[in-house]
Amino acid sequence: MKTSVILHSLFSEFSMEQLKGIMDLAERYNGKLRVVVTGIQIYDIEKEDKPAILTALPEGVYPVKHNAVNSVVACRGTDGCSHAFMQTIPLGKAIDTNYFGEEMPNKIRIGISGCTRCCAESMIKDIGVYGLPDGFVLVAGGKSGNRPKGGEVLLKGLSPEEAETKIAELLSWYKANALPKEKFDHCLERLGNPFSE
Repeated sequence: MKTSVILHSLFSEFSMEQLKGIMDLAERYNGKLRVVVTGIQIYDIEKEDKPAILTALPEGVYPVKHNAVNSVVACRGTDGCSHAFMQTIPLGKAIDTNYFGEEMPNKIRIGISGCTRCCAESMIKDIGVYGLPDGFVLVAGGKSGNRPKGGEVLLKGLSPEEAETKIAELLSWYKANALPKEKFDHCLERLGNPFSE
């Protein structure tokens, strides 16, 4: 029986060494590769080969869990883009390091963008931030799929430290208040903005 594994690295950036290691594993186990929104997928592999692949992953590469924080994506921000208003890499690293893989009622995808172009798709993630000249805007409840919708603005004018704190608070709020398997946008719609009080 054929199966697949989706792989993640720090805020979805893979080093050349990591890419070579992933390609070697795909070749060794007769798999195919594709880029997906949550990382890199090795697919068309035999189910019995999956444990061997998971134990041989390159350093810093992890399998994506489904009912967890399973995607943290950051654009280059002011460290590499002339359009950006905010630095994104330190925030992306902090969120990914502290929360990637943390179990949740349903999957959580986080996007961190340095400007309103939202190259990290912040507006259609469960939780996102995008930069403006006066700080980050925190949005939540966005989604793609067959009924896409933009995220709701929860807070504005956040420093990187404040954005990190508010993302952490949102994750805790979701874990504490979501119904079993309830998606983030449904929880937000049911309970409203947790920062509005």
